[in-house]
Amino acid sequence: HHVLTLSGLEPLRFTPEVVFTNIGERCNISGSAAFRRLIRESQYEPALAIARKQVEEGAMVVDVNMDDGLIDGVTAMTRFINLISSDPDVAKVPLMIDSSKFHVIEAGLKCTQGKAIVNSISLKVGEEE
Repeated sequence: HHVLTLSGLEPLRFTPEVVFTNIGERCNISGSAAFRRLIRESQYEPALAIARKQVEEGAMVVDVNMDDGLIDGVTAMTRFINLISSDPDVAKVPLMIDSSKFHVIEAGLKCTQGKAIVNSISLKVGEEE
């Protein structure tokens, strides 16, 4: 049978027996006012603590989204993913790079360790872009 393997510093294997995946979604600017405030204020260490707490509480994957009109998504995504990579307690789980902007997803993937999930890519503008 088929197995999907994702990874941070440690592998996460999805087999037919895995019926639930806990995804930490608090590192999402769109979904967390606290995280959004920290990123807008360039408070990346406290933002990392949010990711760490999610993993400590059982998140198997950490969703990261930097889609906000008031910040540079590429810069924020790059800085935050690099910070995650420096913390083995967070970096051990796979990441979900979440954005509606291809260049933000690309920036996140360039500095992600392991094999991540890409979420929210949209071709509604057109495949050429």
